[in-house]
Amino acid sequence: MNKKTVKLNKTPLKDRTIISVDLGLTNSAVCSTMKHDGTVIGRLFINQPIEKDRLLHAINKLAKTQGISGIGRKPNLWRKINNLSKQIINDTVHQIIKFALDYNADVIVFEYLGKLKSKGNYARKMRIKLQYWAKQKIQNKVHDMAHSYGIRLSWVNPKNTSALAFDGTGKVTRNGKKDLCEFSTGKKYHADLNASYNIGARYFMREILNPLSEKERLQYQAKVPDIAARSQQTLSSLISLVKAT
Repeated sequence: MNKKTVKLNKTPLKDRTIISVDLGLTNSAVCSTMKHDGTVIGRLFINQPIEKDRLLHAINKLAKTQGISGIGRKPNLWRKINNLSKQIINDTVHQIIKFALDYNADVIVFEYLGKLKSKGNYARKMRIKLQYWAKQKIQNKVHDMAHSYGIRLSWVNPKNTSALAFDGTGKVTRNGKKDLCEFSTGKKYHADLNASYNIGARYFMREILNPLSEKERLQYQAKVPDIAARSQQTLSSLISLVKAT
């Protein structure tokens, strides 16, 4: 049987619609629909609170009964943990794809995943590892499903997407729950939504700047200094760049 060949879209940059995805700390994913000029036309918060509560309970139970050694034991608990993780991953993937199709998106944009860093007790390390593995699986599954619909995938530099305010006012501080961030102006905003704006902006800025000559890029940098370092780019930087072009 011949596999169906799907052509990936080649929508011109100025007509392109993207879905920028932050695989956050408090939500499984927060998605924004963004246009070339930085206009945000859609938002989606994806979370599975019931499944996550059950998963946390199972991990804590495993930590109490098993300790640091004996990972291969307690098959029933591991089966429950794996099944709950799969439910969360699959639901997240399908919601991202549906959201992209609803907006006729051309590209889905993620952050590159950094190296796994797990500290703390057994339960905390296990939560961090499961969250990291889930992010990898979500990105891989979205990649495969998106391509079957002709949607492209792209990745951007993750540094400071969560740490910088999308409006260009500098570093943010997060509350204890990590779900809200406060800008230097005192404005409070959803932390993962803020990151998703910066993720989308970095994609468009790269696509605008990459075809330019070094001389042209330097001319734009003189007008919009933020574009010089990718780790400092925010939604505000994109809006300023578009106005300057």
